[in-house]
Amino acid sequence: MAQISAKHPREPGFGHWRWQRISAVATLGLMLYFTYLVASIGPLDYSVAMAFVASPQHAVALAIMVIAGLFHAALGVQMIIEDYIPLASGRSVLVTIARGVFAIAAMASLFSVGMIAGLI
Repeated sequence: MAQISAKHPREPGFGHWRWQRISAVATLGLMLYFTYLVASIGPLDYSVAMAFVASPQHAVALAIMVIAGLFHAALGVQMIIEDYIPLASGRSVLVTIARGVFAIAAMASLFSVGMIAGLI
């Protein structure tokens, strides 16, 4: 078996694998922040909680968490489709549909965060 240089990996799935790991670490950190956010707004009433979430740092962090989390989920679903759906069954169509669903979910989530933050 030939050794592949660590600087120039030639494996076809290396980029996908790397982005899965990067998005997993980003999502983990942001979920820890989200846990803090939910614990902070727990005892607040609705209007104070909305104002708390609408602050720029919280709104930006939630938007980044939505993007990183859904990107990570899309990569995971793509991996499942590629591993378990035979090529003849339209694997690329399913991957495209899954990406579309995640893109719609991301747009709806970002729109909601924007509305809470008062940007929309």
